[in-house]
Amino acid sequence: MPLTRPYVLIVAAGVLASCHARLSPESAIEVVFEVASDRGLRLSNVLVELEGKALGKTNSNGVLRAKIDGKPGQRLRVECVCPPGHTEGAVPKFFRIRPLDGIGESQRGALKVTLRCKLEKRLAVFIVRANNGAGLPVLLNGHTVAHTNSEGVAQFSASAPPGTDFVVKLDTQGQPDLIPQHPTHLRMLSDADDIFVVHQSFDHQKAPLPRKRRRTRITKIE
Repeated sequence: MPLTRPYVLIVAAGVLASCHARLSPESAIEVVFEVASDRGLRLSNVLVELEGKALGKTNSNGVLRAKIDGKPGQRLRVECVCPPGHTEGAVPKFFRIRPLDGIGESQRGALKVTLRCKLEKRLAVFIVRANNGAGLPVLLNGHTVAHTNSEGVAQFSASAPPGTDFVVKLDTQGQPDLIPQHPTHLRMLSDADDIFVVHQSFDHQKAPLPRKRRRTRITKIE
């Protein structure tokens, strides 16, 4: 009988210690989520989801800090809801909670996870170099977008989904002496921003020489 109370106290103390270890905030790890476009620009106000549940939104710097509970070695799925102008739903990413045995609180550091949102449109920059082609209208897919300068150079840009075909045409209607007439160039936009350089050389058609008037030959008949 005298030993009952000490055993009860020991068991109770063990239960309290076990609960304290399970509920201790030190068992959670800090994770820094960064959301950026595939151009590397950070995106703000983007919802981050962990295992299908909302975790929070990124701040003005495109970053979300969160404390996550889990077992060492546990694999977690994280994704984000991409903003307008980006493809809906970035590809889910997985990360593991690393073991903390033997690591002090000051040595743990935060786990960093980067999520990417893919842009729906890509930037295409065009540089036209037309030798002997000054002052020509430049058409992109049938619309006038620029004119070549005195050196035959024009520059313009366009945004479009990947896989878009661009037809660049030099309009020579105002200069019928140029050869060739109305040359066109085809370019296709890949799944990345791109720069297209269009080279075109023109020759000037030589004006026909004026025909000499033939003298009227008079034949004298005697």
